[in-house]
Amino acid sequence: MDDKNNQAGENPPLVLDAIGIKKVYPGTIALQDVDFKVYGGKINALVGENGAGKSTLMKILAGIESLNSGRMVLIDAEGNREDVNFHSTRDAEDKGIGIVHQELNLFGDLSVAENLFMNKERTKFCNLYIDHSAQVKQAEKVLKTLGQDIDPEIPVRDLRLGQQQIVEIAKTMINAPRILIMDEPTSSLSIPEVRVLFDVMKELKNNGVAIIYISHRLEEIREIGDYITILRDSRIIDSGLVKDMEMSEIIEKMVGRDPTQFFSGQAHKTGEELLKVKNITLPRYGGGFTLDRVSFNVRKGEVLGIYGLMGAGRTELLESLMGSINNAEGEIWLAEERLDKMDVKNRIEAGLVLIPEERQR
Repeated sequence: MDDKNNQAGENPPLVLDAIGIKKVYPGTIALQDVDFKVYGGKINALVGENGAGKSTLMKILAGIESLNSGRMVLIDAEGNREDVNFHSTRDAEDKGIGIVHQELNLFGDLSVAENLFMNKERTKFCNLYIDHSAQVKQAEKVLKTLGQDIDPEIPVRDLRLGQQQIVEIAKTMINAPRILIMDEPTSSLSIPEVRVLFDVMKELKNNGVAIIYISHRLEEIREIGDYITILRDSRIIDSGLVKDMEMSEIIEKMVGRDPTQFFSGQAHKTGEELLKVKNITLPRYGGGFTLDRVSFNVRKGEVLGIYGLMGAGRTELLESLMGSINNAEGEIWLAEERLDKMDVKNRIEAGLVLIPEERQR
């Protein structure tokens, strides 16, 4: 990658150099001889298909997982190199590495400031009391650094989803990280909220923070990414400047084949109607409806996509079909058998199965 940087006339500071990283789980090589460079004041995009090793690499950099072999080297502003090996997220935070996970980890009943200082509270009177005023002042300062005017004293539950994502980022900024890992941060945001997040990322760049950005949305990478690293089957396939790679080239290196050959172009025939859902309705606590008369049909050999932002009712719809939410109303037919009066066990026996959003359930 260094040659490409020189050709582009750029000389950003290298802040992290991962060399020959290997991670093995029982029966699986998650990462094999991975070299990964991170540049300060830049957005360093990491892309790859599901299972390519992106999350594993990020967990190693953030101290969530340990590596089996290889080296991680941090480079300070003077160019001094330090070998590191993290055993916890606190170890990584102490060295200036923060991570923002895809799933928010906030306490809705607590204020913004209280969430920002969770487990790192500011205290007074010989550590006997939490210094709430000091926390509010510093929270205001951090949010201002991110270009946000969020009130640090309001409960997090009163914020829009995009604002909660900003609070999640601000939590990591309390420790003034040099490197910030962002794992699919836009996956549940609306388009206006994504624009706000991108503005925050630009502020972080301007302050010299190195951002490691994971996303499946390649159009986002093209828009905001500076550098890109492509993972496939646990190995680094290529890396370089985003502006030097075409979208089709990125996709081909991610999947290992020409993207124009993904589909045969032949018409797909579907069979008879298999699943019929009619007027599924789920009341929302406090008034209104999470699901309001949702109806659809699915035929044999057909794939039906269900799309919506977080909170739109996707998960509730599937759990209502499965019977794990028992106050939904409406009709569910599988072939000629009516399921909506059955419990979960009988629905499974009838042939309806749910792979839940939370894989550990």
